[in-house]
Amino acid sequence: MNDDFLQAVVDTAIDGLILIEADGRIALFNAACEKLFGYGPEEVLGRNVSMLMPEPDHSAHDGYIRRYRDTGEKRIIGIGREVWGRRKDGTAFPFELAIGEYQRDGRQMFVGVIHDLSKYRRSEERFKQVVDTAIDGLILIDARGSVKLYNPACEKLFGYAPAEVLGRNVSMLMPEPNRSAHDGYIRHHLDTGDKRIIGIGREVLGQRKDGTVFPFELAVGSFEEDGGPMFVGVIHDLSKYRRSEERRRESEARIRLLVDSITDYAIFMMDAEGKVMTWNAGAQNLTGYSPAEAIGQPRDQYYIDSDLNIDAPSQALRIAAEKGRYVNEEWRQRKDGSRFWASVVITALRDAEGSLTGFVNITRDMTERRQAEELRDQLRQAQKMEALGQLTGGIAHDFNNLLAVIVGNLELLSDRVHDGESTRLIEQALRNASRGADLTRRLLAFGRRQKLNPARIDINAQIGGMLDMLERTLGGSISMDLRLASGSQVVEADTGELENAILNIALNARDAMQGAGHLTIRTASTYLHEPRVIASRTVPEGHYVMIGLRDTGAGMTPEVLARIFEPFFTTKDIGKGTGLGLSMVYGFIAQSGGYVEVDSQPGQGTEFRLYLPALDAGAAHLRPEQESGRRLVLCIDDNPDVRATMAALLGSLGFAVLPAATAAAALDEMRRGLPIDLVLTDIQMPGGMDGIALADRILAKKPDMPILFMSGSSEGDRLHGTRFQDVTRILNKPVRKAELAEAIKALLGE
Repeated sequence: MNDDFLQAVVDTAIDGLILIEADGRIALFNAACEKLFGYGPEEVLGRNVSMLMPEPDHSAHDGYIRRYRDTGEKRIIGIGREVWGRRKDGTAFPFELAIGEYQRDGRQMFVGVIHDLSKYRRSEERFKQVVDTAIDGLILIDARGSVKLYNPACEKLFGYAPAEVLGRNVSMLMPEPNRSAHDGYIRHHLDTGDKRIIGIGREVLGQRKDGTVFPFELAVGSFEEDGGPMFVGVIHDLSKYRRSEERRRESEARIRLLVDSITDYAIFMMDAEGKVMTWNAGAQNLTGYSPAEAIGQPRDQYYIDSDLNIDAPSQALRIAAEKGRYVNEEWRQRKDGSRFWASVVITALRDAEGSLTGFVNITRDMTERRQAEELRDQLRQAQKMEALGQLTGGIAHDFNNLLAVIVGNLELLSDRVHDGESTRLIEQALRNASRGADLTRRLLAFGRRQKLNPARIDINAQIGGMLDMLERTLGGSISMDLRLASGSQVVEADTGELENAILNIALNARDAMQGAGHLTIRTASTYLHEPRVIASRTVPEGHYVMIGLRDTGAGMTPEVLARIFEPFFTTKDIGKGTGLGLSMVYGFIAQSGGYVEVDSQPGQGTEFRLYLPALDAGAAHLRPEQESGRRLVLCIDDNPDVRATMAALLGSLGFAVLPAATAAAALDEMRRGLPIDLVLTDIQMPGGMDGIALADRILAKKPDMPILFMSGSSEGDRLHGTRFQDVTRILNKPVRKAELAEAIKALLGE
């Protein structure tokens, strides 16, 4: 082997190679040493090797050499041991040093092999940091069970300091019977190679310094060190999880107790397919099904048939699964078949990975609230209709006063004008004034202020008599079905207004069916068990006759349904309806002491139900004859134009007129003792005394005095139950001359 080959080995060696003279001077310094110490060869060769050592080895090195020369002791610094070196920059680093001795040219030389331990030390430091900062306990034992490593997490877990544990048998950390059996586990492993050492991958118990026992999960691994087995254990404390699990179980038990104690909410869980898994007392109370009947079954049985037909149960679960929650109010069905209006909340349950595991259903009976809301809606609607009635009645009253003047003066003109063109113009004006009077009559009907002529009516007979007219009016494309109750259905109502009401509803039905469909007219005897409050009036309990008209038309939306009785509201095209037909129906029925119900849904048709108070079949309605009187008329009206017009009409009929603007003025005229034969008075008058009160005062002095009332918003209802009910008449403004003459003739017998 030549010198070139040896030099190549020295230069390419990974470990440092250094050659030292007997006096400590450096004779060789390879490239690896240059990299380790940071010196170049020229800085080191010929100098004492102690320059590469930190204190105290730097000062002690020459002593090591002298002792070796003097005694022959082989121990030179670092032979076969770990020492420290010092770099050029002054930093120290650990290395493993192996030294050999040989003779060269009669000189004693030392060869040192330097293996850098810095990276291993860094790894050891990192490992120590990992061990010391680990959350779980780390423990190292040898084949005899002696503890060799015991990290801070173990200190916290067991309560022992490292000094109390290191070197002792690990069984001290175990309760019986594992304490006594532990060494046997290790011997069994060493003898058989069986990997099952105590606690490998299983849950065991540990014992703290204070004697308390706690659960932990133990994972054990083994490795060889210095020719013998070593075991490392990772200890994961389960105490807090056990406590959490116990708290969770306690919490679940409390929740179950709470849920089971709720009696007015149905709370139950379902699996992902919708089958019931739990069933509380509230669910049993609400549905009538016991837990045994409900658990394990789909909750479809609680849905009504119409919802089952559209697969509503599956749709609800699909929405809950997609959006997290399904919220709605809908009908549900009990075991006995009865229905209730339910508030339903279905919440989806998912596991940590997001997979659907089931649903929670909370259902509450909202029937009473729904009924209360419907009653409030009905009350609000009735109050609105009442307010509209007051408004339209007042407008109609004032409008009638205007028409009274117009019609009266036109009729006075007609008596004085005889040429054809003027007569034609007057008649045309009178016809249009009559149309205006008809409009106000409809408004008064809605406001329940029209003059009614009630009579005893058998409803079945009345409808039967209208059948031909209805068939002609509706046309051949609409079939009719009469379902009339058996026996007499007798009411007291205005015959003409009742016919108009039925005809109005039938015509609306025809339009809703677009000229083709089916109309069912039925009657029934019903009983209202509780008084019904409608705005400012109360419909009393008692027997009623119901007239129902059901069509197969388009039906109405809730928004349209809420407004159908409002004056001038119509869904028809411009020019095809005034919007007063149903308003008249509403007002007529209300003025007759009844009420109206309407059921309608888009695409499902509409049914109107008119309720009128039923009469005893033997009830009689008699109107006695009136006595005749004389020809002087006391005419009272607060409107001067109306008063002047009425005076002129009376004069044209041959009567003398005594006009008065107020009730007080009329009483003054009566006190004068004039031979008054008839009193014609408006009902509504200012000053604290209206026409009815005036009539009472007059009749108190002159009981036989004929009284004739007139009003722009006829107050006929106010006469019921008074002395005037059967002995007088009311003229609706505007008063026509012929109507006035007829009324006076009836009262005076002329």
